[in-house]
Amino acid sequence: MSIIQEVTEKKFLTEEEKTTLKEIQNKSQSLVVELGEISMIKIQIENRYESAKSYLTEISNQEKEFTKTLFDKYGKFNLDPETGEIIKLN
Repeated sequence: MSIIQEVTEKKFLTEEEKTTLKEIQNKSQSLVVELGEISMIKIQIENRYESAKSYLTEISNQEKEFTKTLFDKYGKFNLDPETGEIIKLN
C-alpha cells in the first residue's frame, strides 16, 4: 500500500485584489461610523422635537390663561396687538 501525500500550494490574493479588499473594508467601516452618527443626530432631533412640543403646550396654556384674564376684565373685545388698543364689542 502506498501512501500518496498531496502537497498543496498556498495561494494569496494579488496586490490589486488586496487593495480592493482594503478599500471595501474601509468603505464599510466609514459607513458604520456614518450610520452611528446619523442615529445619534436622530435621537437629538427627536429630543428637541419633544421639547418643542412641550414648549408649545406651555405657550398655548399661557395664551389661554391670558385671554381668559383679559376677557374677564374687558368682556368681548377686539385687540390691536401692536398698539394695545381695546375695541369693546357689544
